[in-house]
Amino acid sequence: MEEATIAFPIGDQPRLAALELLRLVRDDGAYANLALPQVLRKYKLNGRDAAFTVELAYGVLRNQILYDAMAQNCSTRALVDVEPEVVDILRLGIHQIYAMRVPDHAAVDTCGSLARVTSRGKDASHVKARVGFVNAVLRCITRTEFDLDTLSLGNRYSHQDWIVSAFEEALERNGLASSELERLLIANNMAVDPVIAVREGEKDIPGTIPGRWSEQARILCDVIPLDVEQVRDGSAIVQDEGSQLVAQAFLLAQPTGTESAWLDMCAGPGGKAALISDSVPAGVEFIAVELHQHRVDLMSKIVGPAASLITGDARERPWGNRFFDRVLLDAPCSGLGALRRRPEARWRKTKRETLALTDLQEDLLLSAIDSTRIGGVIAYVTCSPYVQETWAVVESVLEARSNVQLEDARGLFPGVSDLGEGPYVQLWPHIHGTDAMFFALLRRV
Repeated sequence: MEEATIAFPIGDQPRLAALELLRLVRDDGAYANLALPQVLRKYKLNGRDAAFTVELAYGVLRNQILYDAMAQNCSTRALVDVEPEVVDILRLGIHQIYAMRVPDHAAVDTCGSLARVTSRGKDASHVKARVGFVNAVLRCITRTEFDLDTLSLGNRYSHQDWIVSAFEEALERNGLASSELERLLIANNMAVDPVIAVREGEKDIPGTIPGRWSEQARILCDVIPLDVEQVRDGSAIVQDEGSQLVAQAFLLAQPTGTESAWLDMCAGPGGKAALISDSVPAGVEFIAVELHQHRVDLMSKIVGPAASLITGDARERPWGNRFFDRVLLDAPCSGLGALRRRPEARWRKTKRETLALTDLQEDLLLSAIDSTRIGGVIAYVTCSPYVQETWAVVESVLEARSNVQLEDARGLFPGVSDLGEGPYVQLWPHIHGTDAMFFALLRRV
């Protein structure tokens, strides 16, 4: 192993912070990206220390299946019988040994220290056993050569088998070769620099570089969002470039006739609604709807004054009998397209739960069609490539309704390459460097 470029003392704050983030995800059902800011604040971390914490915790979340297989190979005890916190400490150690520039001895020693300092209320014999177990397993890890080629793709790249199959089907449906599957899984496991969308003011932000596709995108290099003044004052928001592109596509769509009203049906937590609200023409009303009040409260802090916020179920049309020129349906979905940024989702989602969403997605799309005037457009968006909640939903609705037609959406993504044969647009982490956003454009006739 190469020598670390950063020296971290035993029992250091970054490793303690990473361990706490894993606990919040495991025990409290927290989303890592939402819990991360509060953990960094608690441990007073910024700059390189914060970046180390993020890489360590997210690396574990991305590679959990693989690391557990390695640990089990070196353990005389079944991991299911080991304290969850100790398993997390082992995962942190393995990630440092195999994926970070931390010397083997430092990874072993610091994880042994973590096992000791987190043994709250334990008797001396328990603490000794805890530390000894961690040290023994990690030392074995450092001495063992693992043949990863013997593992299935799911185990090698830490994805549930059904998700691997879903990705394979999605690639095939979008005209991509099966050889792309491994590239996609690898991309999902790569550390991702945060991306912000610049809304107004100075666009030359220190510590950032321009995005690949979106003019508003800025990639943060060795900087966390909370360290960026523009994020703190609201002139920029954290948003993946794929989400920026679908918001821009919505703005580029062309309804026929004069426009007077736009609708975002499932707007929370409000990132796309914020960008859209910045571009609403004078004389056009923009309504953003969200089911949950706490997400409406979050939206109120970032959307522009052009937006009117409504709390309600979009299936029940809380906006009344109004008709809109443009309707955005960013449908509740599995989130399988964001596994780079939300790696914990790969453990929480089941195939049954994901398929259960399709009825909701269809009902919402039907509501969108019923709320769109003739000549108006509907953008159906998911942060997922899963065929059952993308192509299948749209095609089911097209079969049920004769008053809507599918249009080629590729022209709404100017400058973006490798968009396939259409009419749908499917973005990919391994091709476009974005979340795997899906976009379909329909027109009311």
